[in-house]
Amino acid sequence: MRVTRLDGCGATVLGPDSQVSSDGFISVALTANTDEGTAISVTNAAGKVCILDEPCPAFTGYGVEIEFCGVDPALIQLLTGQPIVTNAAGDTGTGFRMNTDVDACESGFALEVWSNVPAAACDTAAGQAYGYFLIPFLKGGIIGDFTIGNDAVNFTMTGANSKDGSAWGVGPYNVTRDETNVAGPLNVAIDPADHLHVELVSVAPPDVTCGAGALGIPATGADAGTPGDYTPANSYGPADMAELTATPLTATPSTAWTTGQHIVLRDGSLAYWNGTAWAVGAAP
Repeated sequence: MRVTRLDGCGATVLGPDSQVSSDGFISVALTANTDEGTAISVTNAAGKVCILDEPCPAFTGYGVEIEFCGVDPALIQLLTGQPIVTNAAGDTGTGFRMNTDVDACESGFALEVWSNVPAAACDTAAGQAYGYFLIPFLKGGIIGDFTIGNDAVNFTMTGANSKDGSAWGVGPYNVTRDETNVAGPLNVAIDPADHLHVELVSVAPPDVTCGAGALGIPATGADAGTPGDYTPANSYGPADMAELTATPLTATPSTAWTTGQHIVLRDGSLAYWNGTAWAVGAAP
C-alpha cells in the first residue's frame, strides 16, 4: 500500500516526507457508511397502513481500518498526524507518540492498495495485472486498542473515514496505462464526490520504502505572490526560515517584493524577499 499526505482540503502536500510505501500490514478493511433515512408510515382509522414510504439508503462513504504487522513511525504519522520519535541525530524515525493535542481533521491522507489477480486476468501485451484500489481522501485515523503480552504486538488504525471534496485529480503517480500503453496517472480524474476507485492495472506497485519518501522536488526559486509559487513546477519550499537562510532560493522579481507578497514555508511561517535577503513575514 501507499499512503500520501494531504492537507485538510484533500489536496496533495509536496515535501520530502509526503508518502510511504509499505507491505507491513495484515489487512485493510472498508466498511460502508450509509444513511438509512426516515421511513414514513401512516395508518388509517381502521388501523391499516395507508401510507408507507421507505427511503433508499444513501451511501455516505467508507470507514477504514488497517491492521499492521510491523511499525513504521513515518506511516503512523501520515495516517494519524501523531508525532514521530527520532534518533539522536534527528534523521531516523524510531517510534511514535499519541498526543491529545493533535487534531486528526487538520490533515488527511490518500490510501492506495494493490492486490494480485489470477493469471487469467493478465493482458499479455501489458504483462502482470494487479487490482488497484484508491481511496482519495481520508481523515481521522487513530491507533486503536492493542495488547502487550507474550506475543507479537500488532497495532491497528481505526476511526478514519473517507470524505467528499477530494482534490486528487488524476493523482501524482503512474498507476495505469494510456491508449498507447504508456504508464501514467489515472486516465479520468477523480470526482470530488468519489470515495473509491477500483481498476485492473498493469503498472507494478511502488517499491517498499523504509520511512517516508519525497513527493515533488526541492524548489530552487520562488515567484512573488499572495502567496507566491515555488519553482520549478512540482517543487516544495524550505522547511523553515533557518533552511531558507542556509540555502536561499532565487527570488523573482529580484527587487523588493511589494506589500503583502510572501511565500509559505513548510512549517506554516511566511517569508518575503526584501531586495537583498529573505526576511520573516509578509512584505510590509
